[in-house]
Amino acid sequence: PQQPNSKEQRHSTQLTLVRRNIKTVPEYHPQQPQTHPQHAKVVGPEGETVHVDEWGRIKVRFLFTRSEDHSHDGGAGSNDNDTDSAWVDVLTPWAGEGYGARFLPRIGEIVVIDYFDGNIDRPFVLGRIHEAERSPTKFDIKGQLPHTRHLSGIRSEEIQGSGYNQLRFDDTTGQISSQLHSSHGATQLNLGNLSHPKEQLESEGRGEGFELRTDQWGAIRAGEGLHLTTHKQEQAQGQHLDAQEASQQLESSLNNAKALSEVAKNQQTDPLEVLDNLKQFLEQIEQQDQNKAAAFKQALMILSAPSSIAMSSNQDIHLSADGQLSQHAGDSLNISTQKSLIAHASDKISLFAAQQGARLYAGKGKIELQAQGDGADLIARKDIQIISTEEAVYITSPKEINLTVNGSQLKLNDSGVFSTTGGKFEVKAGQHIFEGGEKVTVSKAAENKPCYLTFEIVDLDGNPAKNIEYIAFRADGTHQEGRTDVSGKTQTFQTEGSEQISIHISDKNASKYKLITKG
Repeated sequence: PQQPNSKEQRHSTQLTLVRRNIKTVPEYHPQQPQTHPQHAKVVGPEGETVHVDEWGRIKVRFLFTRSEDHSHDGGAGSNDNDTDSAWVDVLTPWAGEGYGARFLPRIGEIVVIDYFDGNIDRPFVLGRIHEAERSPTKFDIKGQLPHTRHLSGIRSEEIQGSGYNQLRFDDTTGQISSQLHSSHGATQLNLGNLSHPKEQLESEGRGEGFELRTDQWGAIRAGEGLHLTTHKQEQAQGQHLDAQEASQQLESSLNNAKALSEVAKNQQTDPLEVLDNLKQFLEQIEQQDQNKAAAFKQALMILSAPSSIAMSSNQDIHLSADGQLSQHAGDSLNISTQKSLIAHASDKISLFAAQQGARLYAGKGKIELQAQGDGADLIARKDIQIISTEEAVYITSPKEINLTVNGSQLKLNDSGVFSTTGGKFEVKAGQHIFEGGEKVTVSKAAENKPCYLTFEIVDLDGNPAKNIEYIAFRADGTHQEGRTDVSGKTQTFQTEGSEQISIHISDKNASKYKLITKG
C-alpha cells in the first residue's frame, strides 16, 4: 500500500469504526461553562414596541454586557437594538399549530434567560419579571401591592398610547367578581359582586349580578333567537332558552282574547285577526323533546318578566311591524297623551265594548264624525238622545229627511214637507203663521282629495339606490313596474284618498336596501 502524503496518492480516507451494538454519545467537553438563568432586556429597532419574527422569537441584550467589550463588532451585543443577539425562543404556557397562548415580550421588558440542556448556545426566554422601573400590574391603573393583593389577572397597554385592556379577577372576601374591560369607551363586562376599582384592600360596592356597559355604541345580536327575561332560574339549572313562563302568559292572553273575540263576532262586529298569528308564535317556542335543549324554531325575540316592564324615552318610541301589532291586557289598556291622539287605518277601525258601553268626551272643542264615502248608522236597542245644553241642534240633508215611528212618518225633501199618519195629527201653538216658500242652502261634508306618494330606496348607509327595479302593488290588485332615478326615488303614485301601496324590490340583493316613504 502507498504511504500517506505520497505524491502518487490522489485520495486517502481514514475511518474510525464503532460496532453496531455500541451506543454513541456526544463527547464530553470539560471546559464548557456551566450555565444558570440570567437577566436580559428585550431589544429591537428604534421606534418599535414589539419586535418578533414569524415564530414569535425576540432579541435581547444581556445585562452583564458592556459597550467597551463589544467595540470590535460595531457594538453588537450592547447596542440596545436588534443587533445584540440572534432570535431567542419564548416559553409560552400553550403552543399548538396556529392556536395557544400569546403574550409577546415588549422592548424594554426584563426577561429571564435559561438554556436547553445547560447549553449556552441554546438560550430561551423562561419568563418575565418586574423590577425597579417596572412595578407590578396595576389594574384600572390604580393602587399598588400589597394593598391590592387580592386582585389577579391580565392588563395590557396600548402600543404608543395610554389605553389598555384587562381581565381582572377580584377574590376579595365578600366582593368576589370578574371583569373584562377595554378603556376605549369604558367598555366593560362586570360579573359577580361588583365594586369600584380598588386602591386599598376593599372598595365601595356598586351592585350585584352582571353589567354590560359602554360609553360608545352597543349591539346584541343573536341570529337564531333572543330571550330576555327576569324570571328566575336558580343556579342555572334549566335550559338557557326556557321560555315556559312567557309561553304560559301568552297562551293565557290568547285564550282571553279568543273568548272576547267570539263575543264580538256574535254581536255582528269584527273578531280579532291576530289570534292565529299569536297561536303560530307560541308554536315556535314550544320545546318538542324534553331530552334536548330548548331552541326556537325561528329567529324570535322574547321579552318577559314576572313583574312590570317599563319602556321610556325622552324623545320618541317607534314600534313597527310588517305584519300585525297585538296588545292584550288582563286588566285595562290605558293610553294618555299631553297633546294629540291620532290614529290612521288604511282599511277600517272597529271598536267593541262587551259590558259597560263606549264613551267619547271632548272637554273643549267639537266632536266631529264623518263618513266621507258612505253612510253612517247609529243603532241602539233603547233610547237615542241628541241634546244641546246651550245651543241649537241641526239635522241637515241635501236630499231628504225621514222621521218614521211605528207607521207614522214626517218626510222633508226638495218637494216639501209631508206628514203621514194613520192616527191623529195634532199641532199645538200659541200662534200659526204661514208664509211663502223659501229654500235654504245645505253645507256639504268634506270630500276625498287626491293624495300623492313617492318612495325612496336607499342602502343600509342611507345612500340613494340608483336604477333599482321595483314593483308597486296597488290596493285594487294591479301593479306597476319601474326603476329608481338618480336620487333613488320611485315614480309618484296618485291615490283617491287613503290607499296602501306595497313596494317589492326586484334586485337579488334586496336585503341590502330599505324603503323611505315621501309624502
